Amino acid sequence: MVFRLGLTAAAPLFVVDGAYAQVIDNYFPAIGSGAGELAQEPAQVRAMGAYAPLGKRYGPLRIDADGSESEGYVNNADRTVGGHSSAVVSTQGNLSAVSKWGKRDQVHGNISVDDIRYPSRSIQNRTNWTANVGGVHDFGHDTIGVSYSHLALVQMPTDLGALVVDHPVPYQVDDGRVSYTATTHGRLSLIPQVDVQRYHFDSFPPTASQPGQGYRDRILVTEGVTAQYELRGDSHALLVMQGTEIRYQNQLEDAPSRDSNGASVMAGYDFGMRGPLRFRALVGYQTRRYRASAYGSINSPMAEAEFNWSPTRLTSVTLSVRHGIEDSAFENVVGYTFTGARIGVTHTYRRNIVFSAYGQIQKANYPSAPAFLQNTVLYQEHNNQTFYGVGAEVQWLINRHMHLSANYDFSSQNTVGSGQFPIHTFLVGFHLSL
Repeated sequence: MVFRLGLTAAAPLFVVDGAYAQVIDNYFPAIGSGAGELAQEPAQVRAMGAYAPLGKRYGPLRIDADGSESEGYVNNADRTVGGHSSAVVSTQGNLSAVSKWGKRDQVHGNISVDDIRYPSRSIQNRTNWTANVGGVHDFGHDTIGVSYSHLALVQMPTDLGALVVDHPVPYQVDDGRVSYTATTHGRLSLIPQVDVQRYHFDSFPPTASQPGQGYRDRILVTEGVTAQYELRGDSHALLVMQGTEIRYQNQLEDAPSRDSNGASVMAGYDFGMRGPLRFRALVGYQTRRYRASAYGSINSPMAEAEFNWSPTRLTSVTLSVRHGIEDSAFENVVGYTFTGARIGVTHTYRRNIVFSAYGQIQKANYPSAPAFLQNTVLYQEHNNQTFYGVGAEVQWLINRHMHLSANYDFSSQNTVGSGQFPIHTFLVGFHLSL
């Protein structure tokens, strides 16, 4: 089994310029997971062994590298109503290394770059890159995990909770986390952990109706503890309790503080890897209370579920569902409730032909803006956004180091204040692996 070291296992597999909510959440572990662990890379695991990249090994060290070039067409490069069409050129690269020794000790690092160019709409050109280092040390009975990630990303108007602007909004995230897995002499283990995230938004020229983006710079501190009770094999009952403090670095002019404190509790079950099935689900309740009484509070049930099924060695099905409270990018809304579901199917045909397809739906519900914003350009009634997406891809694995791909993606969504608009993307690509 091949692993990618770091950040992209949860991201969509086919959408080279994907429009989906809360991009940042796709880069970090599931709720209740320890820090510094490696995530399985579905795009590589799905290939048959004879075509899986081997990487380079130097004793306990393994190095993997891959890159791809894709070209195609999109009918709406702006991702807004009445957007312009353009050709698309996408260049991606990834370099990762891992060293394992002992029973569970390991360190790893990863850097990935994703560059997208629109020859007919250069204002939408952008480059994302991510870097991650982490590791786990085994004390013989307990383990400690640490990780640090730096993400340089852009927010699009099609991201739920995003500003409706005519070009990408760049931002950076620094994330550091520490966890300690304490195993009792029975079946119970406890995982206390701390996660600190820093968001910084690049300069953005203000307009009469949209202020600069510096007011969105913030620090998030999340403390939590996960209790795991082993039922049998690698299956566990889970109880997760978390507290979150959000502190904004720059206040929006003439507006109350957006600082808040939150708490959540979730319980669930992790079926682990048993035969062709893996299932993990958590349900609970979440609350967020704002320092300024004008914003009130948000309370919502929350849930996170993942289901993986491999009916044969050649076919796999993945389903994920999430619901909870998210941060907004609108000046007049500080938080909202989000619901999303995604299903993907992968089938390997004749060992080196791989077919994949997915479907997803996402929905955001925004409360009415606070009363103090009435009679201003920032006031907004209760509103919502909905996103639908489907896609399909075929890959021809030429050998361990090369493959060709072709894919099509369709999405339909609305920004706040607009009707639904469709986006069609076609791409053909060439991929190289070490």
